[in-house]
Amino acid sequence: MFGRLALMVLALAASSHADVLRAGDGAEPVDFLVTPVVGAGELERLEIVVRLTGDPDGRTTLALPNRWAGSDALIESIEALTVDGGTTAEGEDPASRVVTHAPGAPLVVRYRLRAAGTADPGPDYEKARPVLRPSCFYVHGEGVFVTPEGREEEPARFRWGSKPSDWRLASDAEMVADGLTVGDVSEAILIGGTDLRILERRIGGHPIRLALRGQWSFSDDGLADAAARIVAAGNAYFGAQAVPYLITLIPLTGAETGATSYGGTGRAAGFALASTTNVGLDRFLFTLAHEYGHRWFGGSLGPIPDPDAPEYWFTEGFGDFAAAQSLVRAGLWDEAVYAAHLNATLLRYASSSARTLANVELAERFWTDPAAMQMPYDRGHLFALTLDRNGAVGAALRRMAASAASFPAGETQAARFVRAHAPIFREVDAMLRGVPIALPRDLFAACGTIEWAEQPVYVPGYTAEERADGRYFATVEEASPAWTAGLRPGMRYIRRESFRPNDATVPIVMRVADAAGERVLRWLPQGRQTVRFQMLSLFPFSGEEARRACLARLAGAALS
Repeated sequence: MFGRLALMVLALAASSHADVLRAGDGAEPVDFLVTPVVGAGELERLEIVVRLTGDPDGRTTLALPNRWAGSDALIESIEALTVDGGTTAEGEDPASRVVTHAPGAPLVVRYRLRAAGTADPGPDYEKARPVLRPSCFYVHGEGVFVTPEGREEEPARFRWGSKPSDWRLASDAEMVADGLTVGDVSEAILIGGTDLRILERRIGGHPIRLALRGQWSFSDDGLADAAARIVAAGNAYFGAQAVPYLITLIPLTGAETGATSYGGTGRAAGFALASTTNVGLDRFLFTLAHEYGHRWFGGSLGPIPDPDAPEYWFTEGFGDFAAAQSLVRAGLWDEAVYAAHLNATLLRYASSSARTLANVELAERFWTDPAAMQMPYDRGHLFALTLDRNGAVGAALRRMAASAASFPAGETQAARFVRAHAPIFREVDAMLRGVPIALPRDLFAACGTIEWAEQPVYVPGYTAEERADGRYFATVEEASPAWTAGLRPGMRYIRRESFRPNDATVPIVMRVADAAGERVLRWLPQGRQTVRFQMLSLFPFSGEEARRACLARLAGAALS
């Protein structure tokens, strides 16, 4: 008893100390000023000025952008770096600078940001690399800001410099009125442009802001309204107060050829979204819910390790689990949509080449193997479902959120969850070793049954290659449905009309061209082998009361 109480006291003391650092105790915040420089009507660069107080020992190390999200050499976007107030030398790491100065001297860091390329971002968009185009910019803080090393928890201030009257700017860093830290700014999203549209909704007295560019199949108001409902549902799910939040959205090229790409990145006070314009609102909803969940997962639920990939099964996989439940709570998903999403997850999980890889192997391959990148999400999601009898997991997450200070200081989020549920140690160990997960048949007894199904594996039947004048089919398997449909090596890819990734029961409809001209081919992407997978089969409901009971279960409510 004494040991546990001592740990609680230490945790509370550590939390109080962090609060003092965050408040700054009267210290001058590290000041970040970002100014878009426009000449002849076009964006030339971003100029950034960072003002800070040097370290008391007269030696301050500055960390420059370097590696993040699978990208490296981010320092290449930084140019004309100068520091007033001291003497600067290159550090041991090429992405660091050591400034020697009088103890506690004021320092002024100036530099500018240039684009790493000239093309609009496409389906292979590397989010770490700044996007600077003539009429817009979109940058993540990890690829932009120079920060004082080891001072992530110190108070900070973020400001925009002057801008032309026809430009609009937005950043989640400007929405944090109190408690902004250096770490928050280094993880901010910054967007600006002549065509930037900004909408606002209010939740719990705080602004939920949407800043977006591009033309979409849905209305701006439709996305803003859905985002507000998702935020409100997330707050209710975790029993949390509302906070200001920014959602950004930029278009990616590629929709004209049938390419589909979309994804988001949680920020300190918002999230950043990028997508091809052929993605509909329905497909954004889950991404929005998942990313808002990072307010807790990887956020306030506790510390995360560095590197954090070994715990993605919790911060990302349990995040997927909570996002699905929140969307039902928000009234944005019904039972059919939930079942379709779960069944797609179950099929992808069963078909994955990474399904039996140990967690440590997934972490090692995360940024280089797409299957290993997806697996922590699906594995964690399905593992959470196996534990979620009568809404148990959601209730446990709410307890974690409400009592973060009662956990031992430094204990990671996943470790907190596992230790607080000692009976599941064996199940967690099996999951981390890659033992396949099977959902109980009666997991959603109020809705339907978990059944086993079998179908051919998903095999497109071709490979393609990029050439100077477009994309061409390099090989086509002669025994495949693609060959039977008329696809041949050397044909030019025009675009995909429709398909469903990983699902061999949905035809690929492809527009192609050769010497005879353009035509549309259609085939089922089925291989010779089969995959056995689970799926949720819904009951026909006897009435509205039965349907409501199902929706309550899918939302994570405890049912009597």
